[in-house]
Amino acid sequence: MKKIVICPNPHRDRELQMTEKIKKLIEERGIIAPVCPLFNSEGLSEGDEQGSAKSRLERELLEADMLICLGGDGTILHIAKPAAVFSVPILGVNLGTLGFISDMEQEDIGRITDIFDGDFTVENRMMIDVEVEREGETIFRDFGLNEAVIGKGAPARPFKLLVFGDEQKILGYSGDGVIIATPTGSTAYSMSAGGPVVEPTAENIVLTPICAHSLTAVPFVIRGDRRILAEIGNIEGRAANLSIDGSVEMKLSYGDLVRVKKSQYSTKLVRVLNRSFYEVVNRKLKNDI
Repeated sequence: MKKIVICPNPHRDRELQMTEKIKKLIEERGIIAPVCPLFNSEGLSEGDEQGSAKSRLERELLEADMLICLGGDGTILHIAKPAAVFSVPILGVNLGTLGFISDMEQEDIGRITDIFDGDFTVENRMMIDVEVEREGETIFRDFGLNEAVIGKGAPARPFKLLVFGDEQKILGYSGDGVIIATPTGSTAYSMSAGGPVVEPTAENIVLTPICAHSLTAVPFVIRGDRRILAEIGNIEGRAANLSIDGSVEMKLSYGDLVRVKKSQYSTKLVRVLNRSFYEVVNRKLKNDI
């Protein structure tokens, strides 16, 4: 191992104190450890500063063996896409609240030295590709780790939605939208909306209706190789938006087709502590209560 990129969220790691501790542990082993913050202390960087930070991270990832992310799950989601493109595994250190995706808490950072001895495993987490088709033309493409959410905009009124799996109708209702989640995303917005918790290394797609005005619109867990199609119904006097992992957002129109499928990319997560998924879920949710 020659190079480990450290990606902190300074909004969580004040004055980069934790970052400096980890950087010292790594450099004591003769490993290069560049620091690439994606956020400033006030939140997301703006304009050229944001683009510059992203470009620098991508340059560092070209020859990186691993990426250590300090922050909450949102920080990991932010860097998951470039890390997936360059096939660089991520070790998450939770400085946020729940931190389902992270392997470590602040008190665990001494265990980072285990990675130098190869004492870790890597989990492959399924990602999804998302496209929007309008009048026969693809107008949007992206991919994500957690979910694609089709939700109501302003004015905040329910709209009609049809959801298909491999051209077979699964759901049809009027409501606030639908969450199309990966197993990793099953413990995020989908769970809050009443969806099931799915083991994160599984390969499934979770469909969770949001406030459906229907007694038959229930969550579905389907095979990961299904191709999902969501068709936007009549939204006259209403609004619908698409967001990916809570950040990318675009306005949808009547007749738009949102296509979701398993991505060619996957997020590789480093596990040092090797806690079971059930232990993590129970501990996180108990602490939240």
